[in-house]
Amino acid sequence: MRITETVVHPTDPWATFEMLTDPTYQELRCRRSGATDQTVGVEQEGQATVVTTRRHLPSDGVPDFARAFVGPTLLLVEMVRWGSADEDGEREAAVSLELPGLPVAFTGGTHLRRGAQEGTTDQVLDGDLEANVPLLGHRIEQAVAPRISAIMRIEQEVSREWLAAR
Repeated sequence: MRITETVVHPTDPWATFEMLTDPTYQELRCRRSGATDQTVGVEQEGQATVVTTRRHLPSDGVPDFARAFVGPTLLLVEMVRWGSADEDGEREAAVSLELPGLPVAFTGGTHLRRGAQEGTTDQVLDGDLEANVPLLGHRIEQAVAPRISAIMRIEQEVSREWLAAR
């Protein structure tokens, strides 16, 4: 299932990247997504900046047919591998979301681009959600996709609050 979501950050791409790679910001966005606990890592690997979050989320909202696979909580591991910026601060990253122990994953990319409005940045997430479960895969994808969209909406709210406080 293809997923494309856009978040508009109220600052330029340079400041947006700085925010997205700040461990304190990442912890806040994990908590806001409903995480019961989280770990965050930000590492430099050559020219790449890699942000990894691991968070446990309640499985509320997971349809009953999928609950047998999930249990009361699910672990979400997110890895974003940012490349170098161009002269305008725009950049791209490879993104993976995994649910260890479950045959569900999202792979794709995210891009920071100057927004249509002056002083904004569009962060576009685009990729494929796959649930490799015979007969139920498509239904599981349809159940998980809204959670990814909700996490992106939370990202927009948290970034506005974060930037307004600085």
